[in-house]
Formats: sequence, C-alpha cells, structure tokens
Amino acid sequence: MDIHHRFENLEKRVIELEKELALLKQSKVSHPGPAPAPAPAPTSNSNSNSNSNPNRTPAPVHVPLTAPPKQEVIKTDTDWEHLIARVWLPRIFMFVLLIGIVWGFKAAVDNGLLTEQMRCAIGYVVGGCFVFLGFKQHKANRPLLAQALLGGSIGLFMLTTFACHQLYELIGAPLAFTLNVIWVGLGLWFSHKLKSQSLAIIASAAGVLTPFLLNSNNPSSLFFVSYETLLFVSFMLYAIRNQFVGLFYTSFGLLPLALFLFGLGAHGDTKLAAMGMLAQQVALLATIFLKSPTMNHQLRLLIPSFAFTAIWFKVAYTDTQFNVAMVATCIGYALISYWFGKKAQEKLPYTMTIASYALLFYSANYFSDDALPGFLLVEGMIALLLGFIVKSVLQKINGIIIYALAFATALGTITEGMSSIMSVVMLIWLLLLATLAGMIAIVSHFGVGTNTKKTLIILKYGLGFLFLCFLTEVTQTLTRDFSVNSQHLCVSTVWVLYAISVIAYGLKKEVKQIRLTGLALLFLTLMKVIFMDLPNVSLAIKAIMFIGLGFIGLLLSRFFYKKSSST
Repeated sequence: MDIHHRFENLEKRVIELEKELALLKQSKVSHPGPAPAPAPAPTSNSNSNSNSNPNRTPAPVHVPLTAPPKQEVIKTDTDWEHLIARVWLPRIFMFVLLIGIVWGFKAAVDNGLLTEQMRCAIGYVVGGCFVFLGFKQHKANRPLLAQALLGGSIGLFMLTTFACHQLYELIGAPLAFTLNVIWVGLGLWFSHKLKSQSLAIIASAAGVLTPFLLNSNNPSSLFFVSYETLLFVSFMLYAIRNQFVGLFYTSFGLLPLALFLFGLGAHGDTKLAAMGMLAQQVALLATIFLKSPTMNHQLRLLIPSFAFTAIWFKVAYTDTQFNVAMVATCIGYALISYWFGKKAQEKLPYTMTIASYALLFYSANYFSDDALPGFLLVEGMIALLLGFIVKSVLQKINGIIIYALAFATALGTITEGMSSIMSVVMLIWLLLLATLAGMIAIVSHFGVGTNTKKTLIILKYGLGFLFLCFLTEVTQTLTRDFSVNSQHLCVSTVWVLYAISVIAYGLKKEVKQIRLTGLALLFLTLMKVIFMDLPNVSLAIKAIMFIGLGFIGLLLSRFFYKKSSST
C-alpha cells in the first residue's frame, strides 16, 4: 500500500475515533454514574483502632460498573471521484494513448516520413520517456498514474521489439528474445520498487507472450516448455513472497494457456507440454510443505493443476503410460495424505481428493465398460467413509460424486439384462446392493446432522426397491427356459415371499414402519398379479395365484391379530 493510501486511511480512522469520543461524552452526560455514598462519621472506636493500628489497610471501595455505550457502525461512501479519476482513468487512457501511437506510426509510415530504423528508435525513446515520467509521478505521490505509465512502457518496449524482429527484420530471434526477457525483468523490478501487483501481472503476461513474438525456422520445443515452466515458478514464488494473490492466479492460468497454444502449433510436442504441466503440479505441491500466508490459494489450485496434468497425459501418452502415471499419482498423494493426517489436517482434504480422482481416472481408463461400475461403487463408498473419518466436507463431496457416477453407470449396465447367473451383470448387482447397504451403515454410524433420519429412510427404501428388482431379475434368468405360466407364477411367488420376509422382520424387531412396508409389498404383488399376470396366464395358474394370495393374506392378518392381543 502506498503512502497516499495510508494517509487517506489514517484520516478516515481519525474521523471515526472523533465520532466515537463524542458518543462516549454524550453517554456520560445522559447517563451519569451514581453519586458516591457519604462517608460515615468517624467514631471514637474507629479513631482508637486507627491509632492503635496505623498500618491497617483500608477497606476497598466498590465502584459500580456501567456498560460501555454501543458503537455505531460508520458507513463510508464510495469515493467515485477517486475510483474513476485516479484508478481507472490512467489505465484506460494509457491504452488509448498506445492505440494512438500505433495509428500515428501507421500514418507516418504511409506518408513515407519515417524509415524502419527511425520507427524502432522512436518506440524505444517513447518507452524510456514513459519510464522517466512514471518514476516522477511516483515521487509526486501519484502511484496509480505511475503504474499506468510504467506498465505502458513495458508494452511499448515489447511492441517495438516485435516490430524490429518480425516486421522489419532488423534483429534476429536471439537478440529479440534477450530484449524481451530484459523488458520482463524490468517490469518485475518496477513491481518491486512500487510494491505493485498490477505491474507484476503485466510482466508475467509479457513473459508468457515472449516466445510467441519470435520468428524462428527451427523452434525448440524443449526450450519453450522449459522457459514457460521456469517463468511460472519464478512468478509463483514472487507472488507467494509478496502475497500477490492476483499474480498467483494469473501466473497459474497463463502456463496452461501457453502450453495449449503451443500444442496447437505445427511444431508443438504434446509430450513435452504434458511434462510442463507435471512440473507445475510438482512446484505447487512443493510450496504447500512451506508455511506461507497464501496457503489457502495454493491448496485450491492444486486440484485444477492435477486435472490439467491428467488431461495432457491422456492426450500425449499411451493408455499404459497414462495408467502408470495415475497409479503413481494415487500412491504418492495417498502417502502425502497419510503424512498430512498427522502433521497438517487442514491440507489433508485436498491431497485425498487428488488421490481419489487419480484412482478414478485410472479405473475409467483401465476397466471395461461392464466392469467399471463395480470398481467405482467400491471406490465411492470408501472415499465417502474416509471423508467421515477425517471429518472433511470436501472428501465427502468427492465420495458422493464418485458414487453417483458409479451408480448411474451401474444402472445402465444392469438394465441391459442378466445373461446368466455367473455374469458381470450379476457381480454389478451384488456390488450395488452391498455398497448401498454400506452407505446405510456409514450414515447410521456417523450421522449427517438433522437430516440423518430422512437420509436413512431414503436409502433403506431405495435398497428395498433395488433388492426387489434384483430378485425379479434373478428369477427371470433362472426360469428362462420355463413356460410363460411358470415364469409369471415364480416371479409372483418370489414377490410374496419377499413381502412375508419384510413383515416377519418388522414383527420381530417390533418396527411398525417395516411392517407397513411389507404390507405395501403384498398389495403391490396383488396389483402385479391383476394387471400383469392375469392377461398372460392360463385359468389354472390364475386360480393358483389367487388361492395362494388369499390364503397368505388371511394368515398374515391372523398373525397381526395375535400380535395385537399379546400386546
């Protein structure tokens, strides 16, 4: 923060303190404290005692305490004149000035007034004038105007160098690159001298664009990736040291953008670009082991950096190489998570998230479409369990996302039908039911706040419905070679047995909700027989179904009467 801003904040603070002092004086006048009680007249005994014991400590006087007056919250109005005239006016019109200079050059060139050498020389001279005027405005306590002038000088220097190299071919690529690096370093020095984040952002953007402003017949992919990666690491460390959050996010975003543009080029090497993204991931990971005031921002960018790295590795390398990279990432971040679990709990959710998604990417790339849902179901449940154990909301969300994806893909697999009992679909069914039961156990043990009961009801009803569908699918698979009458009879029989089992369980546990669910299943079976079975079965099967249902319904009713009489 510059001296001018400090003076303004100090003046505002003095005004606030004066108002608070006036409020304190007013409260004392309107609420005076109680008058002190008159001192009792001294007696002879007290005099004698005091004379006999001159070192005696007098009794303490209790003064009633009064509550301090409430302080009014002083709302400061936005100084639009300062915001427009001092903040945005120099920035906008510096851009306008640069456009005007470009057009002026164009007009002078069209009229033959300036040679190519004169144009370049004028560009460097005007850039130097901007630097001189910028520091002069800085000494005059006009920091925003100084930043605009110094930032404009960096842009003008780079444009002039680009013209000398690309348009007029007055200098070669090595000299142009060297000059651009000097301008980037100059911008970083400006930022350090003025304590300005905006100048550092301009310098970082200029540094990223430098290789794109060169004209080379044989560009080196290794040099490009190494330069961009080193530039990111340098500006990232500078941002962390100076607590420039905007610069930190800008430098992070510019590297993937530069590598993407590089990959689109004719000479782009996607494998080297992937290694550049990996270097960014490693650099960010290294910084979270250090103590810094921007730690929250470093942790937030760790996950997007991993996502970019995974995408680049998927594009650039073979499936085997991608799988090896994801497994190594999963193991590495799992070990780091274990270490953070003992040393730094606040960093644990982010590393666990990366380990979970690395395993997700590996499984999605390695397993077939039929086997993938089963693996993801188990992973999602384990990720959710870890979230409850470490008490991390982020890890819980990751577990829910992975399980939801697995659940959707599992539904797509099981709806295709079961070819045989010993099949992948059967395995997916078993894993789906087992993991859903595991989710119920997790929620029952850890709870989800005030919504625990509702969540358990939804999960249990969902599990009951899926188990009914599973029984139906297994029954149809086993009776595939039977006649239509036998198939309908077997499915209805299984439904009735399922309803009886639920009712019996409810009677044993003495849970009314379970008993009602069993009765609902029984009536659902009756509806199935009426609307689905009757039109397709023979008269004899119809008689068997209705006799069986009627007998079971009456028998169950008898059990309920016995229960009510015993209770």
